[in-house]
Amino acid sequence: MKSKPHVFLLFILVFISLHSFSQQKELDSIIPSIKKASDSSIVDSGTKHIEQLFRKKEFNLGLLYGDKLLKKAEKIGYDKGIANCHNQIGNMYNRKDEPVKATLHYNQAEIHFKKVNFLSGLAMVNNNKSSIEQEQGNLEKSITYLLDANKYNMLLNDTIGLSRTYNNIGNSYAMLGKFTQAKKHYLQSIDIKKKYKLAKIGTSLNNLALLHFNEKMIDSARLYVNEALEICKKNENIRSASFSYEIIAKIALEKNNYELAKKYYDSSMTAGVQSKCNRAIINSNLQLGYIAIKTDDHIKAEKMLTKSRNQLIKTNIPSLLLKNYRYSAQLDSVRGNYAGAFEWQKKYQKLSESNSKNQTSLKITQAENRFKAEMEQLKLIDAQEKSALKAEEELFRYQIINYIILGILIFLTIFLLYIIKARKERKKYIKQLDESNQVKNKLFSIISHDLKNEIHGLNSSLNLLKENGLSIDEFKEIIPLLANRTHQTSIMLTNLLNWSKSQMKELNAKPTSFDITEVISNKFMFFNPKARQKNIKLINNLSSTLVYADKDMFSIVSQNLMANAIKFCNPGDSITLFSKPKGDFYQIGFKDTGVGIDPNNIRKLFAEDTFTTNGTQQETGTGLGLRICKELIDLNKGMIDVESNPGEGSIFYITLPMAS
Repeated sequence: MKSKPHVFLLFILVFISLHSFSQQKELDSIIPSIKKASDSSIVDSGTKHIEQLFRKKEFNLGLLYGDKLLKKAEKIGYDKGIANCHNQIGNMYNRKDEPVKATLHYNQAEIHFKKVNFLSGLAMVNNNKSSIEQEQGNLEKSITYLLDANKYNMLLNDTIGLSRTYNNIGNSYAMLGKFTQAKKHYLQSIDIKKKYKLAKIGTSLNNLALLHFNEKMIDSARLYVNEALEICKKNENIRSASFSYEIIAKIALEKNNYELAKKYYDSSMTAGVQSKCNRAIINSNLQLGYIAIKTDDHIKAEKMLTKSRNQLIKTNIPSLLLKNYRYSAQLDSVRGNYAGAFEWQKKYQKLSESNSKNQTSLKITQAENRFKAEMEQLKLIDAQEKSALKAEEELFRYQIINYIILGILIFLTIFLLYIIKARKERKKYIKQLDESNQVKNKLFSIISHDLKNEIHGLNSSLNLLKENGLSIDEFKEIIPLLANRTHQTSIMLTNLLNWSKSQMKELNAKPTSFDITEVISNKFMFFNPKARQKNIKLINNLSSTLVYADKDMFSIVSQNLMANAIKFCNPGDSITLFSKPKGDFYQIGFKDTGVGIDPNNIRKLFAEDTFTTNGTQQETGTGLGLRICKELIDLNKGMIDVESNPGEGSIFYITLPMAS
């Protein structure tokens, strides 16, 4: 009898495998049969099969067939099928956590849905794009997409879609701290759900309750959350009920009613376990640990905080991990373990700074996008002015013709020549002004965010030492961190200076004959602490190599390339330098065994627009380093190139003239 469950499980697995195999077989038979425009129904059938692969989380297989089906749909010119394929491919990439590729396909889907005026598809695509922007912290852009989705839902009279988008708009406004707009949209969602007796009313009520709680409107928060809990219990919505218990516990904590708070956090955890909501379980453990601290039950506090920390290892939620570090520091401080409290505080500070850098990077991206939109608007205004000017010229010309033909022809010729010259000069000045503004805005953006963060970190550490907040031994422990910050700031300042000079056309090479091994040996000494910190091996296989180039510029290039290699290496990787003659040039290689570069990103490395990604330990950058390298190598009549395979590492080659 005991073997029956195993036999049943085996039967289920075999059934799923056979079903998946039949899915592939069906697609293999469908795709080749699409040959003409009348085969649109076959494309629709293929899209449904790919959607089933998505639901079974077979994303790689789904992308393979999705790409094949898309090419067939494009060949027969079936716009709705093309849009559906792009949308499904976008869904696959979104679930694979590749938002850039996902957005690219969603944009293509929107273009083709608009061609056939398919409103449901347009609402769906805008919802998908909104979720990506929200995850990346671009809340204002997320709201824009949600409003577009709402527009299409209104045209469709889709009450479910309207209630969902109103709730999501409320979430975005709440995260932006805009209480009035958030409350308005939550209430609109709740009204629609109540009117049409739709599900998940409790979710919107919970959101509204939490909004009021955060605004210190405790009585209103209690009213909404009690209503939410009653509805969630009635509808057996356990996940939302867990959230309701959590809000009630928050209200109890606000009133220092620890017993009541403990009761509801226990309820929240129970509901979280039933609904398999890891965030609710972990947060409940954290808050129960906090309550134990407040009630002097230090043993239980240690147990709950350790338990939640172990859970966070499997589930990466930075906000909860920060809370855990803060509570752990508080617990050690209360117990008199100040050294332990200091260690927890250091972990908190490190994670907090990492999150801050990520948020700064997102804000810079948002600022750049807003700047581009403003430039497009200026171009539109300029086009309108040109159109109005042209109309005036036409009217003027026809009026003058009535008096004397010969005179108007002479005058018009002179006038048109003047206008052409003026327009050319105007375009030249506008271009120069645009370039100057771009340099200024980029420079101010980097200085106000990246550079400010680095200097603030150094200043904070030094102030701690100055105010005796750190002992000498503790200061020695963070010296590598300070050195790393100084190192990053030095590289950033050097790149900013040279980039600014290059933009102003003030960067000139002063070549001399020198041995590159002198420069590289200094760089090895400079980068050794950082390499040891990440457990990366530096290997110098350079032989004596005399080149004719600007020594300082070569120093900057080698520093950037080594810094990049360390940034994208994992512990245990290695970085090797080598050189070899190549005609009248020397080729110097910087080879690493790190994470490698996505083929789609290689062409962006040396482009005019800055491009940057986070390192293996979430190190950030300005995106100017490789661009500066290319400009400096070009000034020295050399070349720079790269070879890379994702997961295997990269080799950056720089080629410089031999010394005569």
